[in-house]
Amino acid sequence: MFSYTLPCGGFKTLTKITETGISFDPPVYEQRYCAAIQILEDARWLKEIKKVTEFGCAEMRLFQLMRRIETIENILQVDVDQETLKTHLNRTNPLVSDFIRERQAPLQVQVLLGSVADAADELRNTDAVIALELIEHVYEDVLAKIPGNIFGFMQPKIVIFSTPNSEFNEIFTRFSSLLPNGFRHHDHKFEWTREEFKSWCLGITEQYSNYMFALLGVGDPPQGDEAVGHVSQIALFVRKDTLGVSLTEPLTIQPALDTISNYQSLHTVDFPYNKDTRTPEEKIWAEIETQLYRCTRDEDNYDTERCVYKLSLDELARRLEYLGATRELLEKLLQLHKKMIENDFVLIEEEQEEEEEIECSDWENPIYEQSEPGVPIEGSLEEENWDV
Repeated sequence: MFSYTLPCGGFKTLTKITETGISFDPPVYEQRYCAAIQILEDARWLKEIKKVTEFGCAEMRLFQLMRRIETIENILQVDVDQETLKTHLNRTNPLVSDFIRERQAPLQVQVLLGSVADAADELRNTDAVIALELIEHVYEDVLAKIPGNIFGFMQPKIVIFSTPNSEFNEIFTRFSSLLPNGFRHHDHKFEWTREEFKSWCLGITEQYSNYMFALLGVGDPPQGDEAVGHVSQIALFVRKDTLGVSLTEPLTIQPALDTISNYQSLHTVDFPYNKDTRTPEEKIWAEIETQLYRCTRDEDNYDTERCVYKLSLDELARRLEYLGATRELLEKLLQLHKKMIENDFVLIEEEQEEEEEIECSDWENPIYEQSEPGVPIEGSLEEENWDV
């Protein structure tokens, strides 16, 4: 095991008990989604997560948040409920805003009918697996196959599971909130205590020693009932090399499968994106121009003796380090574009703003002609109906 804290330190939630029941603000399902997104966006592996597979995606609500992560290039939405998937296929289509503000990287979304227990060609090269409130819906034979498919065949960098914490049910029973089967949902096959969930996770890491896991939860207990834990418990599995730790065993080569996939493709869509065809030097120069412009917006950079703005080459190199720009390359580009460099500073001259003069011919335009009061003339402002 290892200790893990959400990158943003978690989020504030409110659990409130009233005479009629218990409420969570925000709802617990939203808290699970937010936790999953924060984990995906953890800087330690964000850039390595290109392909995400979500098992048990159902109505594909989490997808609406995942699609906004620019570094993800492929998302698989997998479920065994064909009717639910077909009903909500349109949720994976691009919005009008996706065509107005295009992504900076490609994104392909696939909706697949299949089981979390079955290996399939489509699952290869998955970097992150998400299965929220899924395992409690499967029978023991399916549950037994899940670790082999995810940790043995797929071998992703991170895996996120969530499942109900049955210890919290003690509070639900006060309001008769549980169903006749003793669970929170009619389709649940079990609900685990925190110790049972931990034991299941330990069994996975014992069998697949390249992984470590951390436990956390969402849905805070009400004040005075902290002992029952969270409503929903979460396990985060991370492959050791993703954390900079040596793998216990070399990664196995994913075995060849039958040519016929176990999964049925229901929908595939490619999102529009802005393919940047500029050379690396062109991208760097565009950013140099931006930085030079910003320099002229700050009067602290103004040299009153020289009547120029000054930007340190070292500072410019620091700002553009993320693009792979070296100081030598910056000097080359600045000289190529005839920018002045003096004593390790870029000198930016003030731009003289030219006042626009109205040509005499403009006054001869019919729009300026005189007319009798109340009588509009052709081309005059009075023709405009500004209330429309």
